[in-house]
Amino acid sequence: MVKLVKDKQVQAWGPFDLVLGGSPCNDLSIVNPARKGIYEGTGRLFFEFYRVLNYAKPCPHDRRPFFWLFENVVSMRANDKQTISRFLQCNPVVVDAKDISAAHRARYFWGNLPGMNRPAVPLPCDRLTLQECLEPHCFRVAQFIKLRTITTKMNSIKQTKKAIFPVRVDGEEQGDVLWCTEMERLFGFPDHYTDIANLGRCGRQRLLGMAWSVPVIRHLLSPLKEYFKSSTTMRSTI
Repeated sequence: MVKLVKDKQVQAWGPFDLVLGGSPCNDLSIVNPARKGIYEGTGRLFFEFYRVLNYAKPCPHDRRPFFWLFENVVSMRANDKQTISRFLQCNPVVVDAKDISAAHRARYFWGNLPGMNRPAVPLPCDRLTLQECLEPHCFRVAQFIKLRTITTKMNSIKQTKKAIFPVRVDGEEQGDVLWCTEMERLFGFPDHYTDIANLGRCGRQRLLGMAWSVPVIRHLLSPLKEYFKSSTTMRSTI
C-alpha cells in the first residue's frame, strides 16, 4: 500500500523522470451523495500522492528534467479542488476524452508537463465514434455517436435518463450493452487488455471505470518525447 512507502524506499528506487498519480474519486465526486471529501475516506489518498511526489523530486542542484501529473474527477466540490491546487501549487487543466475518443470523460489534470493547455487533436488511429468501437460484421449498430462517462457502475453503460442501451442489434427489439472488447476500444486499450484472472464482464468494466483514457494520456505525455529521446524517436525525426 502507498501508505507504507517510506522516504528511503523512494530514494532507493529513484531517480525518477516522471511521477503519475490519481486518487480514487469516490469520496470527491458530487455524483456520490455519500462522499466524504478530501480529508476523509479514499479522498485522503491525495495526500499520499503529494507525500511520495515530494520524496521523488530531485534535489535543487540536480538539473535533470523531472515531470509529474495528477488526475481526478471534474465533478468535485470547489473547496476540494482548491485544496489540491494549494498543495500542488498550480491550477488544473480540463481535458475531455470526447475530443479524441468515442466517450465523454472530463478530468482535471495538475502537473508541470509542457503544453498541457493545448487543444487535444485526434490522430488517424483514434476511434471517434461509438460505431467504430463496435465489433464488425455482427449486425451491431450504435445508437449514439459518443457515450457519456463510463464508471465502475454497471448502469453507466445505459444512456440518458431513459436508460437506453447504447447498441441496437439488427433483428432484435431490445438493445444491448457493450461487449468487453468494445469497452476497451472506447478507452483506447488493445482488445482483451482486461481479460485477466478469469474476470467477468462486470469485473472488467470496474477496471476500465477506474482507468485513464489512453488517447488523453498520449496527448498529455507526447511532448516529453523532446526531453527523453530514444533511438526510435531519433529515427522518426530523420
